[in-house]
Order: sequence, then structure tokens, then C-alpha cells
Amino acid sequence: MILLGCLAGMLVMPAMAQEETQLGKNMEAMNDAYKAFRKETDPAKGAASAREAQDYAIKGAMEVPEMVKAMTDEAAKAKATVEYRKMMGKLLVSLCEVEEAFLANDLAKVATLVDALKDQKKEGHDKFIEEE
Repeated sequence: MILLGCLAGMLVMPAMAQEETQLGKNMEAMNDAYKAFRKETDPAKGAASAREAQDYAIKGAMEVPEMVKAMTDEAAKAKATVEYRKMMGKLLVSLCEVEEAFLANDLAKVATLVDALKDQKKEGHDKFIEEE
């Protein structure tokens, strides 16, 4: 019985470890800000949430995903790191566009941008998060 408990704990640990990285914390905070602005109708609140998401995107861009850190081929690791940072840069631009749309009180454009952010998130996660 103790052995089964230890085994179950070992299976859960990789997922918990990934969430405990600084990158994981930044992404979780950015996701919270995203959730706050995606249905927001108050332009000031929406713009503030978009700026908060931008802050976490910048912090996240300075980190390296665990799967990239684990790469042994240095050339491939360098290439993946650059690709990750480029994607994070594009994300930052998109979040700035969300803020800009809120400031213009253009909620239709916010909705369009939110849909595009969903696609960006999926693409980034597909590339840089290992399935367990």
C-alpha cells in the first residue's frame, strides 16, 4: 500500500514541478489576467488587465521552457530558445493590441483579438509543453 502511494506521488510530481517553475507561475498569472479581460466590457479595467498580462509575458519571455532546458543538442536548444522568445514577443504585441482596442473602446476588436490569442496559446503550448 505504501509502495502504491509512493508510485502515485511520483506520477503527479512532474506535473507539479512544471507548475512550480518561475515560467509556470508567470504563465498562470498571465492566464488569470487574460481571463479577466477576455469578457471585460469596462475599457479601463480591460486595458489594466491587458497591461498586467503584458508584464507577465515580458517576465515569461526571459525564462526558458523546461523541455528546452532539457535538450542536449546545443544548436537545437539555441534555436528553440529563439523560437520561444519570438513567440513570446508576438504575444506581447498582441496583448498591446488588446490594450489599444480597450483604450479605443472597440470591444468588437477586443473579441477578435481574444480569439487570436487562443490560437497563439495553443500553438505555444503545442511547441513548448511536453505532454505527460
